[in-house]
Amino acid sequence: MVYLLVFLLSFAWSAAPQAQVRSEPAALGLNRAHRLDSPALVPPAELLPDAATLPDRWRGMHADVPHQRWYQFRFDQGGWSFPAIYIERACTNVEVWVNGERVGSGGSMVEPVTQTCYFAQLFRFPASLLKPGDNRLDVRVVGYPAEWVASRQRAGGLSPLWVGEQSELQPRFALRNFWNIDLARVIGIAMGLLGLAIAALGWFRKQDRHPFYFGLALTLWALMGTRLYVQDMPFGWRTAEIVFTSLYPPFAYAFIQFLLHFVRRPQRRVRQVLLLQCGLVPLALLLEPANAMSQAALTLYVLLTTEFLAAFAFFAWHSWRGRRRDFWVMGGILLVLLVLTVLEVAIQTEWINLPKVHLLHLAMPALALVMGVRLVQEFAGALAETERLNRELEQRVADKSAEIEQTYRQLSALKVEQAALAERQRIASDLHDDLGAQLVTIAQASLVANDVSRVSDLARKALADMRLAVRGLTGEEQPVAYVLADWRRETVERLQVAGIATFWNASESAMEWVLSSRLQVQLTRVLREAISNVIHHSGAKHCWVDIHVTQDALRLGIEDDGRGFDVLHIVAGQGLRNLETRTHSLGGSLHVAARDEGGTCIRAVVPLTGNASAPCPHDGGTA
Repeated sequence: MVYLLVFLLSFAWSAAPQAQVRSEPAALGLNRAHRLDSPALVPPAELLPDAATLPDRWRGMHADVPHQRWYQFRFDQGGWSFPAIYIERACTNVEVWVNGERVGSGGSMVEPVTQTCYFAQLFRFPASLLKPGDNRLDVRVVGYPAEWVASRQRAGGLSPLWVGEQSELQPRFALRNFWNIDLARVIGIAMGLLGLAIAALGWFRKQDRHPFYFGLALTLWALMGTRLYVQDMPFGWRTAEIVFTSLYPPFAYAFIQFLLHFVRRPQRRVRQVLLLQCGLVPLALLLEPANAMSQAALTLYVLLTTEFLAAFAFFAWHSWRGRRRDFWVMGGILLVLLVLTVLEVAIQTEWINLPKVHLLHLAMPALALVMGVRLVQEFAGALAETERLNRELEQRVADKSAEIEQTYRQLSALKVEQAALAERQRIASDLHDDLGAQLVTIAQASLVANDVSRVSDLARKALADMRLAVRGLTGEEQPVAYVLADWRRETVERLQVAGIATFWNASESAMEWVLSSRLQVQLTRVLREAISNVIHHSGAKHCWVDIHVTQDALRLGIEDDGRGFDVLHIVAGQGLRNLETRTHSLGGSLHVAARDEGGTCIRAVVPLTGNASAPCPHDGGTA
């Protein structure tokens, strides 16, 4: 934006007319004319009766609009080689005749009339149209009286004219249009783009909405300058006046909301009133008589100025208390804007003559630039603070992650230590309960000289328990087929020694299926304990062992045809409690029941991947 303004100022300086020594005759200024209100399309033949001094501004006309007025000038030939006519202001549109010949116009002279109020006009014509003596210049102006338009700048009228050499009038024409049209157009486009950019920043930054409202205000201001780009409106003058005048309340809404949000004091009631105003103003303008548009617009300008004064006072009070730094920058900008607003109201009320340059078209962009720079600076500061907080957050997250990893390692080590302790306690319990008890029994049996066979049996059993304990310590996995083979050998051998016929039934299992050392040890003890109960307590002649292994569970069944027991009056001994404890430690279930044919049925189900259970059948069938 700064580069753009520097470029525009440089361009304006280069476009300004330079003082040069000219050999051509000087331009002739015409500020006295005869005028006539007439709908004629060609210049009147006779001299017009009414004399007037220019500039002539139309007021108090009650004829139909658009109104038409003819102006007649007399001038002498100045010896110009390439003559031209320069009109600083003709509103709404103009048509020029020289000695009865039409030399040009600004566009459409019928509704909708081409809007040329802000544009200077330069009409070139051949020198052959001029006479050596007296010449006649007729100017036809079509426009709207001041009472019918919302802004004094668009009221019908005509400024003084200059007739002279084209080379002398061209710089005046170019400079006038540059300051009022070209520069305003470029600045308007820049303001619109800047407004959209700032509004986008504010829209995505929900916690600070004042950039959004500021960008919206800039966009609306640029939209109100559409008259500088489009001279031929697609609708009539009244519709155009209502549409463009109705843009002022939304602009006031956006700007006042910007001030309130800037000091972080949004007012819900104020917002509602301003939004209601945006809807009521177009309706009120539609209901007003066409010839009262000026008064209605003036009332609106005074109302909006009062609202702006109240918002400015509110902003000054709170910014002084809470944002002292912004008070001086923003307060100075708003004060200048307030002065410009008052000047504009004074121009509309005709307390001040129309300036040659539209002040708000040039001053508003400069003020918007300063405000925009301040908001961008604020946004950049907020972005830098956010980045700093993100860096701090990332560092904190990294520290916490390292702390969590350290805690996890400690917990893992503690869990391993606890698991090792639990395993040691289990092994100690097994050695004490099984091997220790058997060694005591061996020691007692060895005192009896004729009890050698019993000592031998007890020693073999102690050796088997020791091997089983050692297997649990190694932690090696074994294929299911190998484990079943060991179980069959041991079980059949023990039952045959006891004189019990054995019926072994085990399902074929895939070689890749394995059992962990913990499962091997605990299930081996369950099988041994169950077989020991059959040998020592059942008095059975036959024993059936059924084992089925799947990927999900292992099902173990032991049945005998011994004495059996009444399940309603069963008293669990140490053996049954051991069976239940070991099965539950593996997440399985144990079911003990009496067979209908006599004897006992034991069913153990141990999950290999998850929990599983199976009820014990009471029909005496094999698993």
